[in-house]
Amino acid sequence: MSDDATILKKTRKAFTLEYTCGVFLLLVMGYAFIKGVYIPPLLQKVVLGISLVAFLSAEASRYLIRYKITPEKVIITKGIIRQHKRTIHFHPLSFVPDINIRQSAWQRLLNYGTVYVQGASGEHQLEIKDVDNPQKIMKLIEDYIDMTRNVSRKRQ
Repeated sequence: MSDDATILKKTRKAFTLEYTCGVFLLLVMGYAFIKGVYIPPLLQKVVLGISLVAFLSAEASRYLIRYKITPEKVIITKGIIRQHKRTIHFHPLSFVPDINIRQSAWQRLLNYGTVYVQGASGEHQLEIKDVDNPQKIMKLIEDYIDMTRNVSRKRQ
């Protein structure tokens, strides 16, 4: 067992819309305050609340799913208080025929995306969503699978 592990979670780039909306609302409120425009207190609280919800929902989403990639396995942890863990060992994946990346044009521009590992039957065995530099993650998984294949061949 190795201590060499890569810890991943969703990138903030995946929440650009939420952060942009939150900042925009705060800028509008700041501009109105500087210009002396009267905004009813209830509307101020609603706008600030929406901004806060935009930021907090994005950050909470980032922490709900975490990935830990080691030379032997991938551990997917979902949840904060009530957690569900799924462990996928590379040994059973040594037959994996397909590892790919899915990115939209926007994701390619910002260099994030989703890495999919598919089994022989075509179903997704592993999905690492909205991570920075997915090409690096795909290469890391390929290297670990190759390393596992080589170790199992040497044992035979």
